[in-house]
Amino acid sequence: MKKVVISVVVLALVAIVGFSTVSCTRIEAGHVGIKVNLFGSEKGAQDIVEVQGMVWYNPVTTRIYEFPTFVQHKVWTLDANEDSPQNEEFTVTTRDGLSLSFDVGLDYTVIPSKVPDIFRTYRKDLRQITSEFIRTLVRNAYNNTASKYTAEDMVSKRSEYETQVKEMLSKDMDKGGFIVTQVAILGKIRMPQTLEDAVNSKIKAVQDAIRAENEKQRTIAEAQKEIEQAKGKAEAMRINSEAEANANRALTSTMSPLLIQKMMIEKWDGKLPVYGEVPKLFRSIADQ
Repeated sequence: MKKVVISVVVLALVAIVGFSTVSCTRIEAGHVGIKVNLFGSEKGAQDIVEVQGMVWYNPVTTRIYEFPTFVQHKVWTLDANEDSPQNEEFTVTTRDGLSLSFDVGLDYTVIPSKVPDIFRTYRKDLRQITSEFIRTLVRNAYNNTASKYTAEDMVSKRSEYETQVKEMLSKDMDKGGFIVTQVAILGKIRMPQTLEDAVNSKIKAVQDAIRAENEKQRTIAEAQKEIEQAKGKAEAMRINSEAEANANRALTSTMSPLLIQKMMIEKWDGKLPVYGEVPKLFRSIADQ
C-alpha cells in the first residue's frame, strides 16, 4: 500500500513540475510566430520553427517570438514627444561639406517567409531590429545619397533626392527580408540660419529669373500674335480690294454705250428733271 501511495505522490509531483514548466501562447492573425530552442543539440541554425495558432512550450528551454506582417510605422525625430525621448534625427554631410539635419518617417512590412531567416541573422525581436539594423540602413541611404548633392540641391531638388534614397533603401532592406512601403523626410531640412537664408535667397533669385523669362516670352508671344493678327487684317483688306477691282473691271469690260442707255431707261421713272422755274407753254384765260 505504501508503495502505491508513494508512486501516486511521485506521479503527482512529476505532473505538477511538468505543468509548472509548460506555457501556452496564441499567435494572432497578421503575425508569424517562431519557436526558438535555447538549449540542447538543436540550438543553432536549425533551432527555429515557424508556428501558428495555439503553441505549447517550455519557457525554460524555449522562447516564442512574434513578427507582425502588417505595415510598420517608425519615425526618427528631434521631437521628444514622438517615438523616443531622445534626439533621433538624422544628420548628413553634403557634397560641399555642410551638415544638414531632418526627421524621417518609414513604413515597411516584413516578408512572412523570411521571418525565420531574419531571426537567425539578428537574434532579436522586430522592435530591436528596427531601432538598430533598419535605422542604420536608413541613415546610410540618406547619408550616401546626400554626398551627391550640395546643400542648395538638397532643398531645391528634395523630391529627386528622396526618390534616390528610397531606391537605395529598398534594395538594402529587401536583402534583409523587408519591403519598404514609404520613406520620407518629415517637415523641413534643418541647417544653420545663415546658410538657410543664403540658400533661400539664391533659390528665390533663380525663381525670379525664371518668372521674368516666362513673362518676357509671354510678352513676345502676345506681340507676335498682334502682328500676325494685323497681317491677317491687311491681307484680308488686300484680298477684298483685289476682288472688288476685279469685279469692276469685269463689269466695265462687258458694258457698251447701248447697254448703259438701256440700263438708264429701265431705271427712269418717267419724270423730267427740273432745273429752276418751269416755263409755261400755254397761257391761262385767267391771265388775260
